Amino acid sequence: MKFVDNALITIASGNGGRGAVSFRREKFIPKGGPDGGDGGGGGDVLFNASHNITSLLDFRYKPRYIAGNGGNGQGNNKKGRDGKDIVITVPVGTTVVDFDSNEIIADLAADGEKAVLLRGGIGGKGNSFFKTSTNRRPRFAQPGTSGKTKKVRLILKSIGDIGIVGLPNAGKSTLISKLTGSRPKIASYPFTTKTPNLGVFFDDGTDKTLTLVDIPGIIEGASEGAGMGLKFLSHIERSNILLHLIEIGTLKEIEDRYKIVVKEIAGYKEEILKKKQIAVINKIDLITDTKKLNKIMKEAEKFFEKENIPVYFISAYNNAGINELKNILNASLNKKEIAV
Repeated sequence: MKFVDNALITIASGNGGRGAVSFRREKFIPKGGPDGGDGGGGGDVLFNASHNITSLLDFRYKPRYIAGNGGNGQGNNKKGRDGKDIVITVPVGTTVVDFDSNEIIADLAADGEKAVLLRGGIGGKGNSFFKTSTNRRPRFAQPGTSGKTKKVRLILKSIGDIGIVGLPNAGKSTLISKLTGSRPKIASYPFTTKTPNLGVFFDDGTDKTLTLVDIPGIIEGASEGAGMGLKFLSHIERSNILLHLIEIGTLKEIEDRYKIVVKEIAGYKEEILKKKQIAVINKIDLITDTKKLNKIMKEAEKFFEKENIPVYFISAYNNAGINELKNILNASLNKKEIAV
């Protein structure tokens, strides 16, 4: 199914019903008093976040959502029915932004979280409401107030404890599959992953879960629109920790790969780089010369020590270092510090 993380829709609350102008008509009471009922209130527009859906695709096909109008009041002091509310279900992590003002009007970050975006119009008062000692037969009633219409943009930002970032073909999909058991598409060419992948693994000691988000490959110039990295950079905004996955190579290659990703993240939103970060050097199985591998690892440790970022070495392909990495991630889940 196509992944969609951005949609533009129009929402409208219901109009309030008119109040009634009516007078009692009873036998032997030829001049009965006013008995016009109030109009019903218009329906509200509500948003509800659910883990059961993961994309905004449906909103591309249905861009308008309108709540029910309130019914008109009737004689015998009968109030009009209230308009039916409309509940719009969105994925957890959806932000609702006013299209005109660009103001965030709802941020639904938890399963079951609800927000009322538009209130329905108020029903008008019937003429019985206006009866006084000096005006016993009012011949007027209130119209209901109109509902409100608003154009909003829905933006989905995945909820993940750890956001995995790196250049294309760094092995992000393989890593997330080894850590969580999820089955993202994996191949030996860049840009295999075209949508963010979510994976969850459990800490047996605490029965807590840790959610990882695999962000599709960022390339140089992504923050200026190159490739597709910019399209999904928003999905790391909610992550608590950034995991830089870097393919092994010479020290210069490791530094360059790390700096490209950091530069593009900063170009998108520099605040993201204030999050806790760790570096993971992947594909250590590609270097079979033990002395050469040890030399690269020591050089990389010195570089990331200067960056104040802990670094770990793994091979997601043959599971080398995966259990140790799980322990590190479990430590972060349990609010423990990640040792540099």
